Amino acid sequence: MKHKHLTELDDAALLPYRSLRNAERLLHEGVFVVEGEKGVRALLATDYPIVSMLMSPRWYEQLAGELSTRLDDDTVVYTAPDELVDGIVGFTMHKRLMALARIPVNPSHEDFILPGRRVYVALQKVADAENMGMILRNAAAFGVDGVLHGPDCSSPWLRRSVRVSVGHQFALRIRRCDELLSELRLLRERFGLRIIGTSPRGGSPRVLARAAGNDARPLCLLFGSEAHGLTDEALALCDEVFSIPMRNGVDSLNIANALAVALFLATEERSRHE
Repeated sequence: MKHKHLTELDDAALLPYRSLRNAERLLHEGVFVVEGEKGVRALLATDYPIVSMLMSPRWYEQLAGELSTRLDDDTVVYTAPDELVDGIVGFTMHKRLMALARIPVNPSHEDFILPGRRVYVALQKVADAENMGMILRNAAAFGVDGVLHGPDCSSPWLRRSVRVSVGHQFALRIRRCDELLSELRLLRERFGLRIIGTSPRGGSPRVLARAAGNDARPLCLLFGSEAHGLTDEALALCDEVFSIPMRNGVDSLNIANALAVALFLATEERSRHE
């Protein structure tokens, strides 16, 4: 670990911390930003390579022992006076503690689909980064074994997604595929994946009890976009479709809330049969 104290924030290495507008460049470089105590502590508990960190002197004093044993020799820890750190995006977001880490290697099919009665989530056209972050947090909360998404989704590694997940996404296997529905077909053929679509209309609330009960196959819950849900092609791919009954004229739930309801039902039913 290398320590560098700054009196001004003109170091080019700090550019990832200073702007919210370079998200695509960071993704292209294979790195992401973590903000705040909970997120950074969650990152430190992983084996993700950490490129650099930026913090106030108080945080450096508090974390110095942990950083010296966790970080590689080449990792630079930048400290700067509170007023300088506060000027980066906003104190309320990062609490004067940030890190830049490398996005994990995309897991292979064999590393993604594990043996046994597993539960997975697949995402089609989820556009909002904050929704993605809450989805990942919910998936971790209910013990999901992996999250699969296509290129038409907001990246799980965007700054806002990582912030909303509060680092809980680090507990998940996350696989990005080139074409979601083709990949799901392949996983069904190779691993017997049972695909349950989710839709506000046309499905049954009892589907998950049947699918998650005595069926020993891995279960995948497929969710669509915030505005339109699953495409017709995606619905045609599903073995069955699950719907949450709505009352009082409410059309549907936010995708992260709907996912939480579905995962609670699926994981409770699986636990009951184990």
